[in-house]
Formats: sequence, structure tokens, C-alpha cells
Amino acid sequence: MMFCENASQTLGDEARELIFQVARGYLERHGITATQLVFDPAQHAALLDDGARFQEILQRIALQQGQHTRRPVSERMKELTALAEAAMARVKAVQQAGPAAPGSDPVVQAGVLLAQLLNRLPDWNARALQCLDLLRARTVAQGFGMLDQTLAEILRLKPAVADLFGGESDRARMIELCLILSGGGSDLDMSALPVVQRISREGGLSGLPRCQAALRERLLELLGGSLPLYAAEAYEEWPALLALKQRMRSRPELDADWQLATAMARRFARFANPEQLNPMLAREPEFARKVLLLLQLCREIDDETAKMELHGILGHYLEHKDFSARFLGAQATREDFDDLAATISGDLAGVGIPEPRRSHLQEVFRSQLAKVPRPAGSRAAQRGIAGPADCVTVGGIRVPLRNWSPAALQFGPCPPGMAVGDRLAVTVSIRNASLSIDFGAEAEILRVTDGLAAARYRCQDSGDEAQVRAFFAG
Repeated sequence: MMFCENASQTLGDEARELIFQVARGYLERHGITATQLVFDPAQHAALLDDGARFQEILQRIALQQGQHTRRPVSERMKELTALAEAAMARVKAVQQAGPAAPGSDPVVQAGVLLAQLLNRLPDWNARALQCLDLLRARTVAQGFGMLDQTLAEILRLKPAVADLFGGESDRARMIELCLILSGGGSDLDMSALPVVQRISREGGLSGLPRCQAALRERLLELLGGSLPLYAAEAYEEWPALLALKQRMRSRPELDADWQLATAMARRFARFANPEQLNPMLAREPEFARKVLLLLQLCREIDDETAKMELHGILGHYLEHKDFSARFLGAQATREDFDDLAATISGDLAGVGIPEPRRSHLQEVFRSQLAKVPRPAGSRAAQRGIAGPADCVTVGGIRVPLRNWSPAALQFGPCPPGMAVGDRLAVTVSIRNASLSIDFGAEAEILRVTDGLAAARYRCQDSGDEAQVRAFFAG
């Protein structure tokens, strides 16, 4: 909390940020930033003429500060009024003398110049680009922090959203834009978004702490609430959220933010609720796949109450009387059995199930597994069936691979928005006893049914293609 003690502090970066927070509605209605409000005498006059608005803004600041200092609000109001009037007088004097006049306060000079520049520009794109130009050129020698704070305001003001981001109704798109601004790569078309394009080209907002904080604030708003971000169906939302989590972890300033981590944890915890979990489990007819899904949820969800629910459901499936008959489907091979058994055993030991429940579940699994009829067929005769570790990565999202051949893939649940005719750059990952490979491919979607995508593909590298053909020929 900023506590101004003199007129100079009233004009500082922290004070303007506080003014932005308490007067945001006023600023948005008038289409200005706190920098323009503070450093433009014409805006001072407009505020003083707007009924009791000036006193209302000061009162909000006094109330916030009074909660910390335990001082009477009326006493702080008198102090703030005197400080604000003194600051406005200083700004007016500098403007009348000319911002370049010798002897003027350099901070006030920089603020008056910046306010004048912003006032001349027609829209929020132009204002944001002006701030970026000045930041890069360091033209305003005393104003780097001022520019950072002003640009951070513009990134958050509602009237600027349409100019800068093309609107905010599509939350998934807005999240993608925030990740781009944080320095993350993207295939999103930014040709109509010059500010986003510029920031992306320059490597994000690193070195601008207030802009980074504004970005985290907007992300936090987008992650709030209970509505899905990417898809109405839980089986599509889950892989998309996993990909988002991975991308946020790759950005240190996002990964270190406990509020963002808490918001993501709340979203993940909802997948333990029956409304989300039951449809996901129903899509997996084999008990082995159900157990793997539950173990993945246990690994990714942090909420302890949700984990306890998942542990109970996991125990239900492991102890189920039909476990041995429904562990694998009719097309499963000996290799499928071995791969799934090894993966489940490893996950039971490694997803953080507390003792003594972990030992109990491991013992139950070993006992049940011993009763499962071992498949007679070999993957050599059914090479099209994918193993539990095989996947297709699409746009940063890892999607389980179901079946494949030298020319075709079936994978799912596929990411939301995928449609017949889409041409995608994908990475196919195969992990089994005969082949361990990650290869890039160009895929064309031929069919999307019940969340499963069928595609034809072509390897990008001739060496990878030779390995794939040798695998199927053997």
C-alpha cells in the first residue's frame, strides 16, 4: 500500500498505480490512463468539475490506507486533499513554463510530455505502441518506470481490450494472447494485433515488472470462475488444461505466482467431481485405461480432498469383481498387457498415494493382475494398436494414440476445435520394446467421431519414415 507523504510521491509510479486501481471506472469512462489524469491540468479541471468524483476517489484511497494505519479516515482525507492540490499545482506550473524549461522536476517534465503524447494519439493501439517505442529508445530518460506503469494500465483497461486483443469474449484466445505476451511462442495469427505482434517479436514483457504483474492479473481473471475454458466436454477440457499447465510452468514469472497456481489447482480439482469424472471414465471401456486415467488425475491434482476421492475410486476399480475380465479388450496383445501392467505399477508407486493405502492398492493390483488371462496374440501381428505411452502432440497438447499404421493415425480425445480437413504439424511418440521414436509428421484430419480423430500422415524425415516402415514390416 502506497502512503504518500509529499507532493512528489503523489506523482510517483506507485501512487499512479493506486489511482488506477481506485479510479479505474472513471478512467475507462473517459478513455484515459492515470498518467494522463495526473499530468494533464485539463484532466484535473474535468475531474474537479465532475461533481463529487474527486472527493470520492480520495475517500477510497483514504479508506484503504486507514485500514492499514488505523488512523481516522477524515484525518487522512485532509492530508490527501492537500497533497493532491499541491501536486496539481506543480504539474500546472511545469506545463505553463514548458516541459523543457530549466529547473523543472524531471519526473513532472517526463509525465507532462508523456501525457501530451498520449492525448494526441487516436486509439489504444497507438498509445501502447508509443509506450513501446519510448521504452526501446529510452527517450524519456526519467520515465522508464512511468512507461512501464502506463503500459500496464493500458493492458488492463476494458476500452483497450478491443483495440489490443480484438475483444475478450473468447477466454481461451485471451489466455493464448497472455501467454504470447509473456514471451511464449504461438501459431496464432497476430497480423491484426500490432501490439501483441510487436511484444511477441521483442521477446515478451521481460524487464517490465508492472506489465508482467498486469499480465498475471489478467490471467488470474481469465482462470477464475467455473465455466470450461476450452471445451464443454471434460475429456476435451482435460488435455487442453494439461497443455496450459505445461506452458505456464515454462514461464518462470507465471510458474512462481502462487495466485495463478491456486486458480489452476481449483480448475484441476473439479475433475474429481462426478459430473466431470464419470463421463471421462465412461469413455474408457478397459479397466486398465480407467486406472491409468485415475492415476494421471492423482498426479496432476493438488487438492487433498479431491485426491482422497480419487484414491477411493481407484480402489473401487482395482478391487472390482470384474477386474480380471475387463482389464484389457479383446484386441489386446501380450505387449499391451506387459506395458500397461508396468505403467500402472510404476504410477501406483509414484503418484504420491499416502501409506498405508499405497501398499494396500499395490497388493490388490498384484493379486488381481495374477488373475487376468494373458493375451495370446503378439503386437507383431497387430502392430496397429498403440501402447499406453504412445501419443500424438498437437499444438503442445499430448493426446493418447489409439491405433496407427505407416500412413494413418487414430488419436483422442482430440483437442477442441479440430475439424475434418485440418492440416496439422504433429509429433508422434512411440514407446515399446521394438521401437522408441519421436517423429514429426504432416497430418490431415479425415474423420472426427466421439472425440477420436482419424488422420492420414506423412513423416517429415525420410530416416524416421524408414524406421516406421521397418517396424511394420517386421
